[in-house]
Amino acid sequence: MPKVLDENEMNSDNRALLNTPQVSVLIPVYNDIDRVGLCIGKLTAMAFPKDEYEVIIIDNGSSDGTYELLQKLVSELDDKAFRLIQCLTPGSYAARNEGLKLAQGEFVAFTDSDCLVSKNWLKSLLDCWKSQSGSVVVAGKVSFFSDTNKKTEQCALDFENMFSMKQDQNAKNGKCITANLFCTMELLETHGGFNEKLKSGGDVEFSQRVVSSGGKIVYSEGAEVFHPSRNKEELLIKRKRVVGGTWDAELSKASIGRKLRFCVGLVKMFLGRTKKTFMNASFSFKRKVSLTWLLFLIFLTSMTEFLQLQLGKEANRS
Repeated sequence: MPKVLDENEMNSDNRALLNTPQVSVLIPVYNDIDRVGLCIGKLTAMAFPKDEYEVIIIDNGSSDGTYELLQKLVSELDDKAFRLIQCLTPGSYAARNEGLKLAQGEFVAFTDSDCLVSKNWLKSLLDCWKSQSGSVVVAGKVSFFSDTNKKTEQCALDFENMFSMKQDQNAKNGKCITANLFCTMELLETHGGFNEKLKSGGDVEFSQRVVSSGGKIVYSEGAEVFHPSRNKEELLIKRKRVVGGTWDAELSKASIGRKLRFCVGLVKMFLGRTKKTFMNASFSFKRKVSLTWLLFLIFLTSMTEFLQLQLGKEANRS
């Protein structure tokens, strides 16, 4: 187990001399047959001792052949560190919790099946953790790349680069997302893992629990993962999941006043992002208008999803 720290002591990986990995990498996957192989390929190429990490891939009931592909890929790997399991309880946070039951590492690193990790990803995460003291969650950098297997509109690319997965800002606000999250197993066990009832936002909810109990979120620029840019349709689907996650986490039983504040917040977010778009000197007027239209669609989708949830609709799965 991780070393018990004095308040002013720097973190140290004082792992017992056992035949266990130092870091467990957990990756939930659901119907991602076209991209999960690339993710695995990058994990095998990391500059980190092979006997110091394990990778647990948790299939969340895929129906597109992803699980069968993973069975083939894992069996062909000359690497016993890769394990494949299934979790049939819907939801990525249920899948992550299932993976935690089998994880043997002192540390746990999370990323997603559509992400590509950088060569020094694990080393940078661990180095960042060691430089801190106390209960720490490391939020690694998330950058975007264009997925050549699909059409991605320029406005969607602009949205991703301006507004999505800003882990440096997340860390300042006491948040972190599981596209690139690192902490000790002890910290996860202390806080009971992720809230499986949430369809979206369970990573943010977990990190906020850590902060509220005296922990902190620290940003690592060097621990970079690359996420495929989503197109317009995918951004709108994601927005429904985000609203659904917020609904499950707090709004379903909230007062009318809280729900009204949520709607006001959506308006403020739309207006603030629109202002930021038109202040971007590097965009042409056409790009500004196109992005603003997408921002309006995201706002409209958020409001519509909220109203449907209020009328009894079930939140979308994540």
